[in-house]
Amino acid sequence: MASTQRALAAYRSALRATRVAFTTDTSTLAAARTNIKQEMRAEKSSTNPDYTPAQRIELLEQVGAFLRRNIVQGVKRDDSEGRYALNIHQDTELGDNNEIKKNKSRFKASGAPPSGGGCCGGGNIELKQKTH
Repeated sequence: MASTQRALAAYRSALRATRVAFTTDTSTLAAARTNIKQEMRAEKSSTNPDYTPAQRIELLEQVGAFLRRNIVQGVKRDDSEGRYALNIHQDTELGDNNEIKKNKSRFKASGAPPSGGGCCGGGNIELKQKTH
């Protein structure tokens, strides 16, 4: 009975995590939820057929945690060309960039403009803290 409750808790948590991660992207939200529901209903996992029920529950818990902490949705701003607003929320894992700063010269693309601009088309990114 405890594993059933744990599975249900992991399932609910994963569905909530999809809502947090893909709140404004309805097609991705629907696809993620459909995939989670299909995997939960299946007797054997289609992606990991050798997993035991306990391993599948553990994987679902990890998926939920990953979605909450590591997926950040970017929305292109209408008011300017090449600017995006990131929907950072309270569960987003914000690491420090010390390692990147230390090795900054390794990450520069050849022919990149000398002043900022980013690596992906020279766009600017605006970070926005999501409040609940």
